[in-house]
Amino acid sequence: MATILLLADETHGARLKSDLEYIGYSVHHAILQGQMDPQIGTALPESIDLIFIDPEASLDRLTQAIQTLSSIPPARQKPVLVVTDEMTALNLDFSQGIADFIVKPYSLREVEARLRLALWNDDRPGDDQTLKIDELTINLDRYEVRIKGQVIELTLKEYELLKHLVSHKGRVFTRSDLLDSIWGYDYYGGMRTVDVHIRRLRSKLGDIGNNISTVRGVGYKFDRI
Repeated sequence: MATILLLADETHGARLKSDLEYIGYSVHHAILQGQMDPQIGTALPESIDLIFIDPEASLDRLTQAIQTLSSIPPARQKPVLVVTDEMTALNLDFSQGIADFIVKPYSLREVEARLRLALWNDDRPGDDQTLKIDELTINLDRYEVRIKGQVIELTLKEYELLKHLVSHKGRVFTRSDLLDSIWGYDYYGGMRTVDVHIRRLRSKLGDIGNNISTVRGVGYKFDRI
């Protein structure tokens, strides 16, 4: 489930929040009235996937909100979707990070489609910093793993283990190979460490975890089922 930061006034924002939750998103609503509080970052969730802003036709309010969010780690460099009117849309500054906009009046179906497009573009593979196999996406810049767009919470070692296996898709690694590559040559733990982390990875990845297969008597590999 993707997490959306919604910036809107109290009344309209409450209705938008309800609509967004209805179509399957987790929503954090921050009240946007007048100048945006620079301390808003202390109240934000740790992970935000997209920022949805309804500045009530105020271009200055929109600009100030985006500038404030650019300095807050959970919201930094996240795609921004703006609700606006036709006249304000003509003056939007896309260099600020605005991914898309919706012109009022709009339907909930349009909102859902725009959100899906913005989230897909944000995770789109094709550069050197993204690994993608089927519904699994690994963003190497963010140390972030997603399945069907939903962030999967992994420990650093779980992340490194998954990245290593996916980066060498189809190759079989012994437990000793994985210990050396992920934990380092000076690690004194036993081979069971690898088995425990593989088991946890499979559990957290759901059906995708079945792609991590055991090669009996040898070790592990990641491949399409």
